[in-house]
Amino acid sequence: MTSKFLLAASLLITAAAGCDSDGATVGPRGGVVSSDDGRITLEIPAGALHRDVEIEIVEIDAPNGAIGAAYTIEPVGTQFARPATLSYDVASDNVDRFFDLAAAGVAVEDLALVTEKANRWMPMHDRHVDADGELVSASVLYLSSYALFAL
Repeated sequence: MTSKFLLAASLLITAAAGCDSDGATVGPRGGVVSSDDGRITLEIPAGALHRDVEIEIVEIDAPNGAIGAAYTIEPVGTQFARPATLSYDVASDNVDRFFDLAAAGVAVEDLALVTEKANRWMPMHDRHVDADGELVSASVLYLSSYALFAL
């Protein structure tokens, strides 16, 4: 199964589990929240939150050196009892011509998610790259700002 198929299945399961249709309110049963442009998806597992939380993904100015858009996931600082998964859909950017990896001389395998911590952008350590699905993902323990960089 491809990552995009699994993501679509996860979205359907989340909707059936009682999440808002836009996926913005997530509680103890978990859920999926995506940015309006579809580039960023946050999959929150069951048990990661102890109460309902209104989660919003907002596009922000990208830091110097970022590839593509950057996002803040609010409320910033919200912590998870279990790791959530943050995925960046690189393919959506290729379709929108938001950025062109080939023109930049960068392969999907060379990309990594970074997070803002103490006013610095830090790499997320457990990066996973699905080159075929053009997805870059990592585990998230708290909400913050996120961007994509080339290694």
